[in-house]
Amino acid sequence: MQGAARANGCERVRRCLAIAGLLGLGLGVFSAEVGAAPSKKDKCEYEVKAGDHLGRIANKFGLSQSELLGENPKLAKNPDLLRVGQALDVCVDKDDRASGKSKSKSKSKSKAKPQGKRCGRGGRVVEHTIAKGDNLSKIANRYGVSESAVVSRNASLKKNPDLLVVGKTLEVCADEQASKKPKSKTCGYRTPIYEHKVIPGEHLGVIAGRYGVRSKDLQKWNGKLRANADMLSVGQTIRVCPEIAPRERSEIEYSVASGDNFGEIAKRYHLTRRELLRYQRGKLADPGKLKVGQTLKIWVDGGVVPGFGGIDDDKGVLKGGVQLPPGKHYHVKWEAAAWGTSHTVRAIQSAVSDYKRRMPGGPKVHVGDISKRAGGKFPPHVSHQHGKDVDVGYVLEGKLANETRFKAANSKNLDVARTWRLLKSFIDTGEVKYIFMSYKLQKLVYEYAEEHGVSENTLDELFQYPRGRGRTHGLIRHWKGHVNHFHVRFRR
Repeated sequence: MQGAARANGCERVRRCLAIAGLLGLGLGVFSAEVGAAPSKKDKCEYEVKAGDHLGRIANKFGLSQSELLGENPKLAKNPDLLRVGQALDVCVDKDDRASGKSKSKSKSKSKAKPQGKRCGRGGRVVEHTIAKGDNLSKIANRYGVSESAVVSRNASLKKNPDLLVVGKTLEVCADEQASKKPKSKTCGYRTPIYEHKVIPGEHLGVIAGRYGVRSKDLQKWNGKLRANADMLSVGQTIRVCPEIAPRERSEIEYSVASGDNFGEIAKRYHLTRRELLRYQRGKLADPGKLKVGQTLKIWVDGGVVPGFGGIDDDKGVLKGGVQLPPGKHYHVKWEAAAWGTSHTVRAIQSAVSDYKRRMPGGPKVHVGDISKRAGGKFPPHVSHQHGKDVDVGYVLEGKLANETRFKAANSKNLDVARTWRLLKSFIDTGEVKYIFMSYKLQKLVYEYAEEHGVSENTLDELFQYPRGRGRTHGLIRHWKGHVNHFHVRFRR
């Protein structure tokens, strides 16, 4: 029976081959075509599909975009000219990859690298593939641009800037000279020195906040400011070691339209009402009575000043680390993750000690992760690799006050007074580079500080709020995921 079945099966195959006109080729050819593995050429060719773009294809085959362009010289002339059905070579020779060569380089003496189209002033459009742990602030810092600049170039982010999907790509107008400006000895070799030109209405606090530094830092770098920090004049030059990349500025005239109000105009340009009012140099008597067609002077930020962009320093290791010991006034969440630089550990202890001296009583400070003993990757964190970061719980009231785990803070359970004092104690160590804190919680603390007599100068120096999440300003800034703790990055 089995032999008969096989015979009938063979007969069916012969009939099919005869119909297709292939019987003369023989069964040997049939089996080779059907059963053989795809050829090397088939494996190395990819057919472009609807919705494909350069970043997605490169990521799919584990290539860099430059490697993909190197294998496809015709595409390198215009990377945006992808066509559905187009065949691309997606294989890079192992020897070529090890030596950094590509086909286009072996066939041509030209050393020019494929680049994206020009943008801004001296920039190039690059495609950033979103990775796990990315957020808008991190991407903006990596390329030395503002968060609003990233959003404005990507329509998918305009409705929800926090909606980042791993594997998707974003267009970024990147500074070509991001790493070419030498870092200054005056700045401790952390950053190049920059000269800021004073514009109408600026005071020392708002200038400090613009660059993520303190007013006393500006006085240290500019001897003339020590005598009288309030005597600033338009056009005056101030030296600064920026922790926030400086951006080019230009003055524009805004024509008031029907339905406009002063506060909404300020918000549109990521300004405070005070900033916008001061730009008018006393020529606007009543901001509440704008007239259609009336012009307002506004200073707007452009691209990052060439030479000041660059990649942040989230990645690294910890050498000669020190473990934060148990303390009377703080609770260490996990001892194995409480390793930091000696400066970091001293700064944490100093901040907690100052906080408890000025605000006695209350719950212990909840100290979360710093780094592992040797630093390095520390999932799920993206940072916390070199002993310069620490997570600290907000001070809560009621039933959650003594909870050792981080719990989400809100207007009902946040002890605003104690949280403000704790933040200020960290900042007053003089070692803080920035603090990441939920924008909604910033608002609560800012308003409390304002109501309790903190000067406008200091508020402008320290807070991103109320400029909106799109403007990187101050030491205290928004970063998604910081509703149950704030994140402190130290300078060393």
